[in-house]
This record gives sequence, C-alpha cells and structure tokens, in this order.
Amino acid sequence: MCERQLVDPENKYDFGGPLQVDTVALQLIELLPGAILERTRDVIQFELREEPGLVLLVTAEAIEVRLPTVEWTRGSHGPAPSSRYWKRIKIPGSGQLNMKRMESLIEEARSVRAAEFVTCRFCKKDFPPEHGHDDDVCHGCAEQHLGVVH
Repeated sequence: MCERQLVDPENKYDFGGPLQVDTVALQLIELLPGAILERTRDVIQFELREEPGLVLLVTAEAIEVRLPTVEWTRGSHGPAPSSRYWKRIKIPGSGQLNMKRMESLIEEARSVRAAEFVTCRFCKKDFPPEHGHDDDVCHGCAEQHLGVVH
C-alpha cells in the first residue's frame, strides 16, 4: 500500500503526488492510533472516539484541535455528535511538524477533556458535562432519582 493511501484510501484525490494536506496528515498518523479518518479534498479529520476523545481537522495551513461534545438538536431527545474548538496550530512553510510539540499538544487536549468529566453522585460513573443534568448528576440518574423527564 502506498503511504498516501493511508490518508486517501479511496484514491479520490490523486493529483500526481501528495497534496500538502496529505503530507501533514501522514505525519500525524502515528500519534493517533485507532483514529477514524474522514477525508474531503481539502480537509482530513481524525477522530479518537474512546474517552476522553479528540478531533483533529487537518488542512494544508493549520491543524485545528477540537474536543468532542454533542449538540442537542431536538431538545433533550436529539443528541448529535459534534466537536468544539480548542486550539489551532499553523503549519510551518516547510510542512514539517514539530512532532514532540504535536504529541504534547494531543496529550494536553486529552487531559483538558478528561478534566471536564465529573462523577455522578448516584451511579458513581464519570460523564462529560454535555451528558449531565446538574453539575453532578448524569441524565440517566436525573430521570431515575430526580424525576426528570427528557
């Protein structure tokens, strides 16, 4: 398998050589084992779905680090996976990333996200803030113990 196929497995964007976004994304692959990759012509998205999660949007010019969240699209019954902005890193003119800096940034983002989790006072399970009813009650326990109807 050609290295570029790692970031374009369907070979939809083969223009005779790797695009700048390919070059940048290929440098990140080893730092994101298990990440789900989605691709358009100009953007490659890496998503780490296991908790605490992380999303990286890679373009030729920058890497946007995003933290997972949900959007409640139909009141409390319509959670849709989403992400929110955390930091943006410009790509150097050479296209070569400082891999130590990137590794540190990824770990920092995951730590920031993990710190947002709280423990439910009823079930004692950790949950992210977007899945909480109160500061210390998850949605399920809010229904079961507080009589909340979602």
